[in-house]
Amino acid sequence: MSSEEDVHCDSLSGTTLGAAGLGVPASVRVPNEPRRVRGAPWLVAVALSGAVGFGLAQQRAPDQAPPEALHVEGRTVSYSPAFAEHAGLRTIEVREQPFSPLIVATGRVDFDQAHVTAISASSLGTVRRVLAYEGDRVRRGDTLAEVSSSAQAEREAAASFYRQKLPRATLGVSLLRSPLDGNVVERRIIEGQSVRGESIVFVIADLDRLSVTLSVDEAKSRGLGVGDRVELARDASADTLARGNVAELERPSSVEPASKLRVRVSVDNGSRALRAGQVVSARIFGSHAGRALLVPNRALAWIDGQPTVFVAASAHSASAAAVTLGGGDGEQTEVRFGLASGQRIVSDGVRTLQEASFL
Repeated sequence: MSSEEDVHCDSLSGTTLGAAGLGVPASVRVPNEPRRVRGAPWLVAVALSGAVGFGLAQQRAPDQAPPEALHVEGRTVSYSPAFAEHAGLRTIEVREQPFSPLIVATGRVDFDQAHVTAISASSLGTVRRVLAYEGDRVRRGDTLAEVSSSAQAEREAAASFYRQKLPRATLGVSLLRSPLDGNVVERRIIEGQSVRGESIVFVIADLDRLSVTLSVDEAKSRGLGVGDRVELARDASADTLARGNVAELERPSSVEPASKLRVRVSVDNGSRALRAGQVVSARIFGSHAGRALLVPNRALAWIDGQPTVFVAASAHSASAAAVTLGGGDGEQTEVRFGLASGQRIVSDGVRTLQEASFL
């Protein structure tokens, strides 16, 4: 028989159990006993990786300033190296350079005043015949029309009595002749019409020679001179239609910055690509080279309606400085006031710098 220590009783069933069959019921297990959880290794791995990532982020944060790290005080902008790299900021030193301006202006085509003429009726009378019409090509001395005048016929008849007799058909008949080679661009008479002596009846023009009058800002006209080459097109982006040269410069009497310079261009229109009254875009290539302080066009910004450059104040700051511009050559623009030779300016990334600083 077994000893008392080897006998146990299940309080729920009253069954006597031996030591070999002893088990602890679920209802009396110790509450804090560890339990196996499915998926525990995966949760542990996630927790560990998160902790490692957080630790690495904490180590990197002091060394990498965000790209938008930027400070504005007045018109001076300070920025981090990361912002400068992100925005592509570059600086250059500005110096005086040889300069030949390229001036773009719009004007209207007209007849060249040296190659156009208006013909008036020679006396009070009636148009007897019209021999030339609009568009006709005429030579110098060609008859354009005949005008008969009774008053003139009487005078000629009286004069012929003392000299020689003239055919009656030609008495009092005036012949209107072309004084130059060209084309009839206006005809203001018809047969049978009465005209006065001062009436303009024809306009003859040489269409091979035309003229374009341009208005140019005087501030942009430095280096412009008579004889400079000009290209004409329908607009600034179109192909060249004709070429010419500056024939006349009429400078204004005032010296105000907003004053204009009148430029007259003589055009070779042998190809007949242009017509009078047409509006064209002109590109004037200034040949009177001088020296000027030039900045790339990409370095210019407009703040409050004024042309502005960002002058480098240090390795990581720049100040917005208003400038007065002159002419340009298509890629660079002359700075007349507001910038000195030897200063450094931001040449690349200006737009990003301006937008980020809200200037």
